[in-house]
Amino acid sequence: MSRLYTIKEASMRSGLSTQLIRKWEERYGAVQPDRFPNGYRGYTNHDIETLIWLKSKADSGVPIGLAVQEQQLQLESSASTETFSPAEAELSFIRSEPKEYQEKLLGYFLHLDQAGAQRFFDQLAALHQMDFILLQVLQPTLIRVGEMWERGEISEYQEHFGSHFIRERLLALKNLFSVPPGGPRLITACSPYERHELGILFLGYFALQNGFQTLYLGASPSEKGIFDCLEQSRPAAFAFGSSMKSMLDEAYPFYAKLDRRIGELGSRTKVFIGGNAIERDEVLRGTKHIYLLSGDARECALKLKKLTAY
Repeated sequence: MSRLYTIKEASMRSGLSTQLIRKWEERYGAVQPDRFPNGYRGYTNHDIETLIWLKSKADSGVPIGLAVQEQQLQLESSASTETFSPAEAELSFIRSEPKEYQEKLLGYFLHLDQAGAQRFFDQLAALHQMDFILLQVLQPTLIRVGEMWERGEISEYQEHFGSHFIRERLLALKNLFSVPPGGPRLITACSPYERHELGILFLGYFALQNGFQTLYLGASPSEKGIFDCLEQSRPAAFAFGSSMKSMLDEAYPFYAKLDRRIGELGSRTKVFIGGNAIERDEVLRGTKHIYLLSGDARECALKLKKLTAY
């Protein structure tokens, strides 16, 4: 028996809000979820595929009531055969390996195909866990786009399009989490002089999974803003993303000053720096409260949780 997914997981995979899923169920009978032992809704892969198919219809202007009727008629007409449902027919062609997923998404980016990229992302969400999509598809594709741009193989506008697409997906995913009040507060931002923000957004997503109230300050917060935040908010931790060692070295005076200020305030706040610039786990030289974390965003989030003791 295949596993059941919670309504929050169904929301993440389908791109629909939990409220809209309930509305479509109750008003139109879009899907008929099973129930977990605790009575909560439980969704199968087929339910999620159906929701994605209905979303594509609604996005194209078809009233949801008519879309549900069409889907149900197609199911009835194929009930005596072994054909795919409409959603399965659209999804089956992309069941593949990560490299092939990356190639397909790259093609959408290079051709500025917003609708195609969104549809493909929605389909992936119905087939795989979001962690897999982020770490095995989106992140490698983003790295490849950046490398192609640096080599002059693609234009800047193509690199920006791909980056913004991924950025929007990450921010949308963040809004699906509901962290209980009282959870440790994590302030995230790009390291000084850093403009590549996707790495820290990836970390923010996985930190949310680990129970942190994650707040993002953007690509270039001012030094004063960071120090004001430290003094007024006293967060459990700051996390900064750094993609290049040269920029990390340039930012060293800022981190040394931040470390001293944490000590002067007697704060328990810890500071973490992750990203491609970090090769190994260690305390930043000459500091007491600043940690360098190596590895991907999910690994860094787990290390961060352990080091903050939450």
